Amino acid sequence: MLKLVPLFLFFTQYIFGGGDSLKVMTYNLLGMSPGSEPEVRILHIIDNLIGLDPDIIGLQEINESLTAGGIDNQAKVIADSLSSYFGIPYYYYYEFTHLAWWDQFREFVGIISKYPVEETGYRQLTAGVFPRKVVWNKINTPIGTVNVFTTHLSAFNLWEIRIQQVQQIISFVDSIELQHPVIASILTGDFNDPPDSTSIQQLTNTGTDTFYVMTYAYVNPTDPGYTVPSNQPTSKIDYVFIKNTGGLEPFESAVVMKEPYAPGKFCSDHLGVLTSFREGVLYAEDDSFIQPMEIELFQNYPNPFNPTTVIKYQVPELSFVTIKVYDVLGNDVAILVKEEKTAGSYEVHFDGTRLTSGVYFYTMRATNFIDTKKIMLIK
Repeated sequence: MLKLVPLFLFFTQYIFGGGDSLKVMTYNLLGMSPGSEPEVRILHIIDNLIGLDPDIIGLQEINESLTAGGIDNQAKVIADSLSSYFGIPYYYYYEFTHLAWWDQFREFVGIISKYPVEETGYRQLTAGVFPRKVVWNKINTPIGTVNVFTTHLSAFNLWEIRIQQVQQIISFVDSIELQHPVIASILTGDFNDPPDSTSIQQLTNTGTDTFYVMTYAYVNPTDPGYTVPSNQPTSKIDYVFIKNTGGLEPFESAVVMKEPYAPGKFCSDHLGVLTSFREGVLYAEDDSFIQPMEIELFQNYPNPFNPTTVIKYQVPELSFVTIKVYDVLGNDVAILVKEEKTAGSYEVHFDGTRLTSGVYFYTMRATNFIDTKKIMLIK
């Protein structure tokens, strides 16, 4: 039974940031998955966290046994162990979501912080196979008070559920900001969707007033930042976002928890993402997002349309551009552009003759740029 981990292994992870910065991490623990050596893995997880020294950690798949009264809760074990090592109190907050691994363990989603937590809360999300929540901490950090959220969205082929869950998260963050205005809102979690999915595009849509910046892509625009599976990462579903409210900017970000602790064995089936923030702005004076290039995707016209519409876009220099159309479930329905474009303004026609009436989305991707617009086909 794990209560506190008194033995700390030698760590080799690179610590970045420091000074007047805030290091925020997201990590899916894999819980106490049978056969995954959870009591061995937790030692190596703690060892890696000591080396990384994050200030705030959003955790998913936190597990505890059914009979230990919470003493072996993985978030508590991690927080207590970090407190013991660093000699400062670590705060932890978690909320129960469901029974996991064939009802053998309780599962939670939660946040650990080395800085004082002023307030906490959560919102229940639409359930998929399992119930889901987004949890919130208001945290007083050396560079300002921040709202921090973490979540774990539904898995499997539940695109529509994830879209609903993201909409609910956006609404919850907005409501918290109205009651608790701070310098920035940071959203972390395992979203079970890649960057070009409809759910993630809802968050990062620059056509809205409240969009979120994908911090890893902001800092590393040419690196996909894959996080799963851990033994051979081929997809990105773990994120640290910062909401487009100003106050903080990401300046370093890395995929972490990469090192296996034994041949073929990793601390989790996920890798983590760690982002450092500093005081700064993501906006120009007109409140527009500062892109590395002056690049733009325009709203289609006409909209609504039947059956054709025109989509215009512009690029200021040679860029490889893709524009795809998706349905509300995140399925591709058309690829309109997939080629290198020289600097200039362009337009492309979209024909919805073979589609049914309804809402669709189109996404443009180019160097350091992603944008999504909503369109409506009415027949």
